[in-house]
Amino acid sequence: MGFLRRVSKKVIPFWMGQKLRGAYQKSLGLYYRGNQFYCPFCGYSFSKMLEDGFDLPVIIEKEIIGSGRRENCTCPRCFSKDRDRLIYLYLENKTQVFFEPNKILHIAPEAWLKEMFRKLPNIDYTCGVKEVEGMGYYYDRMTRELDITNLEMKDNLYDIVICNHVLEHIYDDDIAMSEIYRVLKPGGWAILQVPISPIIEESIEDQDVISKKGREKHFGQFDHVRIYGQDYFKRLQKVGFETQRLHPVKDNWNIANLKKYALNNKEELFIATKPL
Repeated sequence: MGFLRRVSKKVIPFWMGQKLRGAYQKSLGLYYRGNQFYCPFCGYSFSKMLEDGFDLPVIIEKEIIGSGRRENCTCPRCFSKDRDRLIYLYLENKTQVFFEPNKILHIAPEAWLKEMFRKLPNIDYTCGVKEVEGMGYYYDRMTRELDITNLEMKDNLYDIVICNHVLEHIYDDDIAMSEIYRVLKPGGWAILQVPISPIIEESIEDQDVISKKGREKHFGQFDHVRIYGQDYFKRLQKVGFETQRLHPVKDNWNIANLKKYALNNKEELFIATKPL
């Protein structure tokens, strides 16, 4: 799959890749249309969502939340995942992001979240990613090249940072956390989702594990460099963040018919705030 992505990215221009992907998504959306599940990004309803994730022994052994094969994970129409819909529901129900002026940095932007932010006239939006050799993902021209361990932005610039399932790919995650903290305004906050094990206290990492097979075996995905344990929040607090763990049911977000959004019931939302 990685080889095909690399080849297609070199051969197929971005605009054509968008059209081909769009046609495929439309056909999937029609095939799975129904009333069981609803995607707030594309606004369509489906009889089921697509399965996604990996079935690897370490994911099962460590009970990693946010990894593993999940039924009804990915929207057939726009390809948003369960974790993205969780972010959407938080933004819609627990913040004023859709109405108040905000300056947002979005790291490794998901297309569906990016399109949503771009359409909001109250949002000053910046997105960026560091291209990883061998991944072959498509990004448009507005997506800047950024190194999360050495952000080019000034201090105290952003109200919000969205960094969704990125830190598990970064060797120097403490530096990345510090950089996110630095560019946030005092009182600003970040959504910092990662795959996490609820049954291990200390994160598992080993920089000598560099092969794809080795990373799959030890960390649950070929491009992950650690499994986060419950010390994840101490890591965030060490660079200065105040942390929250939120859940739409446990914290009573008052969302009608929550099941229709096909969330991962075990996943919490991780909010890191820079104190005033």
